[in-house]
Amino acid sequence: MNDLACIRLFDEREAAADERLRSVADWISGHVARPHPDLGRRGAVCPFVPLSQRLGLIRFALATPPVADEAGLEAAASALKAHWLAMEPRGGPHAIDKTIVLVLPGLPEDLVVRVHDRLKPEFVGDGMMLGEFFPDHPGPGLHNPAFRPLHSDTPLLVARSMVANDLPFLTEKHYPPERRAGFVAAFLEHQSSASAATRRRAREELELARGEMGRCPFLQ
Repeated sequence: MNDLACIRLFDEREAAADERLRSVADWISGHVARPHPDLGRRGAVCPFVPLSQRLGLIRFALATPPVADEAGLEAAASALKAHWLAMEPRGGPHAIDKTIVLVLPGLPEDLVVRVHDRLKPEFVGDGMMLGEFFPDHPGPGLHNPAFRPLHSDTPLLVARSMVANDLPFLTEKHYPPERRAGFVAAFLEHQSSASAATRRRAREELELARGEMGRCPFLQ
């Protein structure tokens, strides 16, 4: 079986009609794409989702066959990345607006966490972000630490494009310095059009991480 065959994609209309996906599609439209009083800023919980919906660039995915173990989830996550990279548009201004939501009903959260942690560097290295969502996810909001933006009633892995606003998520201090350095190096490679101030902060973060590793600081 090739990578692309490990998951099946559904557009929003198909997801809304499928009982396995309907609740997740409703959550995306009714929560993620809307403002929330506890968010700590204006706009939708995910500011990119409303435009992705208008452009028809959100897909939902199910593993085929359903994930039963860690190897199965790794294969499905690899297929998620392959599908995102192959999905149109592959260039132009709206390439950053495509998103694929891999729906993993009933999967244990520790399994999702392990595979997400293992594969995220591969996604970031290709200019992508890999998000993990599950019930009672403890991850705090960027603007309100009491908000829990990564909570989802159904476990999910979500693939989307890296954007300039992702720098804070790639430099979180719970990551060891080696991982932060790799993430920020990939950010600088793929976000060449980010503002001068953002790239300066990225270079500072890379220097800090490499300094913690006992290596020469980034001098670019």
